[in-house]
Amino acid sequence: MKNTDETIRTALKGASRAPESVDMKLYNEFAAFRPKRSRLTYAAIIGIPAAAVLLGAGVYTIHNGGYFHDVKNGFGTVTGVTYENATDEISIKAVRKSEQIELTVQILEPYINKMPYEDCEQLKIGKCTFISKGKNTDFSTDEISEVENGKAVFLLDIADADSISITELISRKKADQDLSIYGNWEIPLE
Repeated sequence: MKNTDETIRTALKGASRAPESVDMKLYNEFAAFRPKRSRLTYAAIIGIPAAAVLLGAGVYTIHNGGYFHDVKNGFGTVTGVTYENATDEISIKAVRKSEQIELTVQILEPYINKMPYEDCEQLKIGKCTFISKGKNTDFSTDEISEVENGKAVFLLDIADADSISITELISRKKADQDLSIYGNWEIPLE
């Protein structure tokens, strides 16, 4: 006669709790009968909450745009901080004015009163490339512009460019370390 799950459970309940008095044949049959959790079940139990946390963090980062990134030296010690992925938070426009280019940097409205822009007193152009007839020319300037109402204006002395590519702006505040703001701004010249 084949034992069912219910008869095995009833027989095991009736046996004393001492391990030597349990019918091992009956116990082994019960162990073979009960379903075992697979590796897939354990992966799902652990993986689903972990994926939800990571997905939530990713959505939070995507939704909020830019993020701070630690700068580390060769020993892993944090030596500074940068602000990454700020392309959608800052608008840059360029207009040709005789022998100069007027570059207007505007921090967009929902970000003006948020970090890192709320502490920005001055801006400087970090990494900049002028593109003229398919030729790229790296350009740097020491010009620093005051930020008023989230807006800074630069006058650059190069007028023969077709477009400008900026990948770094430097935010400055008195008595604080400069903060590099990285993005990818491609500005056609009007």
